[in-house]
Amino acid sequence: MGRNFWPLFTIVAALGAAAVWTQTPRYVTMLPDGLRRAFRAYVRQAQGLGTTLREKGSFPKPVDEVDPVPDGTVASTPPPAPQQTPPPAPQPPASAGVPKIQPAATRPAETARTPAAPAAHRFASPADAKGVHPVNVPSADWCVLMRNTPISALDEKPLGNAPGGRFFLIERRARTVNGQGTTLIGNFTPKRLSQPVQINSLNVLCLSGSPDDLTTAQLHALKMYYQLRGEALEYLDEVRRTKGDSASPFYRKLAEAERIRDFRAKELAQMKTLRGDQRAVEMEELEKLKRKAADIRAQHEGWKRANSAQISDPTRDPHYQELVREYRRYAGGLPPGLAKE
Repeated sequence: MGRNFWPLFTIVAALGAAAVWTQTPRYVTMLPDGLRRAFRAYVRQAQGLGTTLREKGSFPKPVDEVDPVPDGTVASTPPPAPQQTPPPAPQPPASAGVPKIQPAATRPAETARTPAAPAAHRFASPADAKGVHPVNVPSADWCVLMRNTPISALDEKPLGNAPGGRFFLIERRARTVNGQGTTLIGNFTPKRLSQPVQINSLNVLCLSGSPDDLTTAQLHALKMYYQLRGEALEYLDEVRRTKGDSASPFYRKLAEAERIRDFRAKELAQMKTLRGDQRAVEMEELEKLKRKAADIRAQHEGWKRANSAQISDPTRDPHYQELVREYRRYAGGLPPGLAKE
């Protein structure tokens, strides 16, 4: 191999030089304009003869070589001469009262009509294809709790109650065991802070779209409307359950006084070792608790007699009516159809 190295090297170098010399013009034309100009300037400077010979006109330019022009384009064939439009044919004189019609070629271009800008964000009505509006359970994407609603884990473990006004994103639905309503499985908002739970569809307002389709003000109004509405319904249920007792201003005081009285009486009954003056003191204290509870009860019964009409119709309860006024104040900020009484 050592003897044949230099002859083989000389032959390969000669073939490579010949290939570069013969193929370089073709590859140069494939380069970008800037690189092509730089390469040719370098070749001319290295050869020392190219520039002089071209200036003297000793040999013509290669066919594939063109000189760049200042604007970066390639000077090729000259641009075609602009076509001359023949003058328009003379129009006959227009009769009086008839407007002159210009030919299409000379008529000014009509201004393109731009489409009207989209209206500002508004709530989508039920007739719209998109938007937020009440729908039935199978078509719902999310819902708002209309009152206090029990929630449970996916394994049916009770997790307490959620108040009205909470937003629930529905992922799937299932039949209930007792056939009452539909079990909704999903997450409360914000979803990243909530674990998947299930609720019943009886006390929710099912909606299309998503909470992101409403403005911040509309979401706040929706939350407060059903939160206060839920409180009003819970209070009304309590009034009906206690037959008007809970509406009395003495109701809680009476319950506390009777609880203390009963606890003290039970405690004294277990103290069988008390004798003499010590027992008399304890009994006197118990009598004071009994009298206090009796006085509060008398006030409570007096209030019930004076407000019999309100007790017969719990919706006339002042506190309930105040709650109703509160949640109805937010109805004006809700999109149409979302304020349920």
